[in-house]
Amino acid sequence: MSVATSVVATPRYSALQYSCGAIQSLIEQHGAAIFRYPSPRKPSLTLYDRYVSNKKYCAPHQITERVHIPSADTNRCLVRHCITADCDDIIGRCLYR
Repeated sequence: MSVATSVVATPRYSALQYSCGAIQSLIEQHGAAIFRYPSPRKPSLTLYDRYVSNKKYCAPHQITERVHIPSADTNRCLVRHCITADCDDIIGRCLYR
């Protein structure tokens, strides 16, 4: 017996080839996208992460955090990525951003 599954690959982009508005639009359009860019401290090192439009694209135990990445027109393009939720085990509440 075989089971058919559908897997959608997360698109990948070079952040410095897009304006901030285009980066935000691509993330909104796809729900999630991977962007790579040179490290501000060591430009020969490439950094990358998966950025999301909302929490729906994170794992169940994760929340979104706002971060800035460089783009073609600014060094501070506001996007979101997933991080592990900071939960208070005593009262069972999580910090959501």
